[in-house]
Amino acid sequence: MPTLDHLKQTLELYFQAVDSQKSAQPLDLTQPVLALEKLSQEPHPSWHPQLRHYMESRSYRKAWTWLQGSLPEKGSCSKPAP
Repeated sequence: MPTLDHLKQTLELYFQAVDSQKSAQPLDLTQPVLALEKLSQEPHPSWHPQLRHYMESRSYRKAWTWLQGSLPEKGSCSKPAP
């Protein structure tokens, strides 16, 4: 079962890879994205429902903010705009 520490590490790797995309040698996004997909599909039962919601919605920045002890900005969480 994935722990919160594992989730934090995976999110860190993902954000590092995303941030590197405009550099001369961008990091591969494939592994972090696949790992986050797996974590989203198989969350640990002890994870807070709000964290599970962020992960299921692929709101990784919001999940990261929540894990840091802050409240993410309210938003649409990938819902289509009216």
